[in-house]
Amino acid sequence: MLTKTVVGNQIKALRLEKGLSQEEFGAPVDLTRSAISQIESGQMYPSLESIDKIVQYYSTSWNSLVGISKDQKATEIAASPARTLITTVDKSGKDNIVLVPIKAQAGYLQGAQQTEYIEHLPAFWIPGLNHGTFRAFEVSGYSMLADRTGFFPGDIVVGEYVEKLADIKDGFVYILVNNAQEVDNIVLKRCLNYLDKGGVIICKSDNKDPQYPTFPLPVENIKEVWKFKIKLTRQAPEPSGLYERINALEGDMVLLKDQLKKSLPSN
Repeated sequence: MLTKTVVGNQIKALRLEKGLSQEEFGAPVDLTRSAISQIESGQMYPSLESIDKIVQYYSTSWNSLVGISKDQKATEIAASPARTLITTVDKSGKDNIVLVPIKAQAGYLQGAQQTEYIEHLPAFWIPGLNHGTFRAFEVSGYSMLADRTGFFPGDIVVGEYVEKLADIKDGFVYILVNNAQEVDNIVLKRCLNYLDKGGVIICKSDNKDPQYPTFPLPVENIKEVWKFKIKLTRQAPEPSGLYERINALEGDMVLLKDQLKKSLPSN
């Protein structure tokens, strides 16, 4: 499993192999001694840029840094997750869109393999989503909300089932069901496909607050992937700055007109 500890141990092993201090190791790749110390102790993940710099400067590979053995190919571990997908149908035999609300998400990892669990979840249908298998998840948290746009807590995101992890496209938003220990079992993230580089999917938050860091998700921990298609939200779009300025100008004109009318002598 790719944890902060595993990555930290691999980087530490590389540093010791080179016979360098933490300061000496970090300087060529723009990392301070403190940053190297935190990475090696498992307190933080190195950024994607830092890993690329380490790989290039020290002539190593992504696989080595993330602890994947040389005989383990990304194409082998990138196969479709070994997981049975259970769905429900309506009276006409059409597949339902099963909704996984926040209160049910804690049990979804195991429950999704149980017919009884899936049948007790809410289900609905949306016109236009006719080809493919779809599932809906309720959003929790603010990690995918940037500048008041994106995904709000309580939004419903509908995703289409992705059969092959190799089909994950850079920059698109996905719902990933996983059993990794250091992240939630269900995450909504913008993804980068690093299967060939390190056997991982890089998960990025649109919210750039440091409390929502980018992290790698090993393919062996991924159990389901759903590509975001549409969202259902209770949040009305906020007025744009231009709209607010036009409103203010209109209000000023009405006020000025009223004042002029009052200042004119009556006949």
